[in-house]
Parts: sequence; structure tokens; C-alpha cells
Amino acid sequence: MNSGANRARAFRMVALTAALATVGALLTMSAPTAVAADQAPAQASVFTTGYTGGRTVTLSFDADWWSPGEVDYVLSVLRSNGITAAFGLTGRYAERYPDQTRAIVAAGHKLVNHSYDHPYFTDLTQAQRWAQLDAAEAAYNRLGLTSAGWFRAPYRDGYLDAGVNRDIALRGYYISFDWTFDTTGYLGASQSVILDRVRRYTVPGAIVIMHIGEGSTDPQNLTAIIATLRGLGYGFTTPYLTVTKGLIGAKYAALGAQRSPLGSARTAELVATTSGTAVQWFQGGRVYWRQNVGAFEVHGAILERYVALGTVNSLLGFPITDETTTPDQVGRFNHFQGGSIYWSPASSSHEVHGAIRDKWAALGWERGVLGYPVTDELVIGAGRVSRFQGGNVYWSAATLAHEVHGAILNRYVSLGEASGRLGFPVTDVLATTSGLYSNFQNGRITWNSTTGVVTVAYSVRR
Repeated sequence: MNSGANRARAFRMVALTAALATVGALLTMSAPTAVAADQAPAQASVFTTGYTGGRTVTLSFDADWWSPGEVDYVLSVLRSNGITAAFGLTGRYAERYPDQTRAIVAAGHKLVNHSYDHPYFTDLTQAQRWAQLDAAEAAYNRLGLTSAGWFRAPYRDGYLDAGVNRDIALRGYYISFDWTFDTTGYLGASQSVILDRVRRYTVPGAIVIMHIGEGSTDPQNLTAIIATLRGLGYGFTTPYLTVTKGLIGAKYAALGAQRSPLGSARTAELVATTSGTAVQWFQGGRVYWRQNVGAFEVHGAILERYVALGTVNSLLGFPITDETTTPDQVGRFNHFQGGSIYWSPASSSHEVHGAIRDKWAALGWERGVLGYPVTDELVIGAGRVSRFQGGNVYWSAATLAHEVHGAILNRYVSLGEASGRLGFPVTDVLATTSGLYSNFQNGRITWNSTTGVVTVAYSVRR
């Protein structure tokens, strides 16, 4: 602590949290029920224990800015034990000790925004809270780092306060990564005191907080802490995994967790629409789950299109595949309950669904004459159209779905497409001995392969 007064106040807090440790260790505040899958949480979710539960714990460390702490030694012990931890660093720490900050993140540990200069958050206005978060994040960003919306309250002050958790959520911090118990090493506690606390307060899913600053006895006792936890039958999980659960957590882990395109979690698990559904937001994407459908991820440009369409509340519904490379190895796609979204570097991302998608599939998907979609499905006249790199597919209730491409499509477009005199196509483009033709509700367009001449013949109206 930075002063005798702060140390005394912190000591009173430790006494209080010790009395509440058993209750606090069992408490993890779940995310508020989301009104819709695309609505950001109104309150940060507080993790005093991890979702993972079982005989696992998560280690975490805090630092203010008065000393760099024994970072190299702590990282060496963690590395030799195969443990990934969370580090709550103030912005001033990152400014004063950039090499140590980079080393922590480079070793794979999770950076947590611990404010800029460690004030009591309940003493601050909303604007001051935001200023603390912003200044700390700016310090991380200057080092090429980010907390990805994770926060830890200095002194644990206001960690369950609704106003604090509202304000940090409004600034994009949806995970309050709290803790189950403090070893009290920062008070200079002896090894016997520290290990006694470990034995008394460790519960399934516990998040253990230690300190790396000057005067803390946690670093020198870290090996003994780890050995004691193992002796109690506990293993170690990562902070990245401890905030995920169930089939969403299993999907995230299978994809490579924080090393996947998803990065680290941005929220706790949220209700997607109703009971039996869930979604979790990550840095690079989302994982959706629905009972009897499963858990699948969506990210990047495909997620952007999915969000623009309304995600699970759109005609697409829930994803039924992860993002997958197309057979031509050029693009990417996700299939959904009600359709698909395809992306390629040349075409961007667009949805295809219903009878138009069925026609496109019958023609060979992206490897067929049409290539990739370049629009979503659009209204045209009394029907629909999707435009592709190599042509269009039109649909109406009277004519069903048919494709038009090449010179025939060019002439058809010049005549007003389905809104023109020809109406909707009633066949795909067909071959003759002299070229190609398409039949429409009110006529035919023919292309001569020898002369390149395109001819339009309208049906005789009786």
C-alpha cells in the first residue's frame, strides 16, 4: 500500500473479507439476463469464483506502482508449474514498468484493468471512474496491450456495488474479475499464515489473489502455495477458461481459448433469447448455444453481417456450424438454422437463404458459375433476388428460383429485370446448338455464341 493510512484501511478490509470468505467464495454473480442477444450487459458480472468449479483454482496477482515487484521470479515459478494467471495492474504500473508489463502478457497471462492509480471507486463520480479506466487502458494500449474489458476493483472497494458495476459496464467493462480470498502476503504475512489461509479458504473454483509489490511475501511463498493447493487435491485452470462454462466453454477450449480468433471473453454467459439459449461475447467473436442445436462460434466479417441482420432474432436463427473454409479455399462461411453467410476477399460477407440458397447449392455453391454472393437477398417486384459474382438468382411464388447470368443477364437488367415486361425467369440459362437462352414469364432472351448477338422475344398476348 502507498501509505500508512491506506495500509490500515486495507487491513480492516482484509479482516472483513476474511469473515465473509466462506460466503464470498461460493458467490459468483451471473450476468444479468439479456433482453436480446445483441444488447450489451447493463451491469458487469462479478466473478468471486470461477464458473469452472470442480477441484480447480485460478491464481491472480495485483500490483499498484510503488515497485516493479519480483516479476521475473513469479513468471518463472508459474512457467515451471504450467500455470496461467491473471494480473491486475494499474495504469501507473504499466507506465513505470513497461518491460515487466510486457513480460507478463508475453508469457500468456491475463491483463486486468486495476484502475490508473488505485483509488477507492465508491468515492468517485461516474466521470472519475471512467477517467480511471480510460487512463489505465491508454497506458496498456501504448504498450500494444489491452485488458479486453476486464476490471478488478482497487481494495475490493465497491466490487458488489450496483452503481460501480453499472458505470464500468457503460465503459465496456463487463467482467469484474474479483477473488475468493487474499493470502495477505502484501501485509508481510508469514508462510504459516499464508498457507493456513490457503487451507481454510480454498473452495472449488476459487480465485486466489496475491501481490507482487515491494514488501509482499507472496512471491517467495508462491512455490509453497502451489504445492499446498496440489496437496489439497486442486489443479489449476486459466482466467480465460474460468469465466466460461458448459458447452460454450467446451467450444471455446476446443478452439484454442484465448489463442483462437475469439481471444478472451468480453462478457459472462448471457441468455440469448429465452431459456435454453445462451451467448458469450469474446474479443473477436461470439459463441452461441441453443438446446438441441449445440454451441457454435461466429466471428469477423461474418459476425458483423450477422449482427447487422439481427443475429438469433433474424431469419437466420442460431448458427449450426463454426466459421469454416469454403471448398474452393478462398472464402469462409457459417451455416445457420435459416440460411448461410458467405465471405470472400472480393465479395465481402452476405447472407443467402431459402429457395435461392437451394438453387445456388444445386449449381455448385461458390464453385459454380455464380461464384460468391455480393448482396443479401433483396426484394424485387413481387419476388426476391440475390446477386452473385457471376449472375443472379430470382425467386417468386409463381416461378420458383432460377438463375440468370452472362450476356442474357446484362440484357435482362437493362430491360428492368423482374419489374420489366419479361417478368421473372421460369428456367435457368439453358444451352442450344447455337448458344444460350432463358425463358421468362413473358418471353425469352437468346444469346448467339457465334455472333454474340442477344435477342429478346416477347410472348404474344392474347
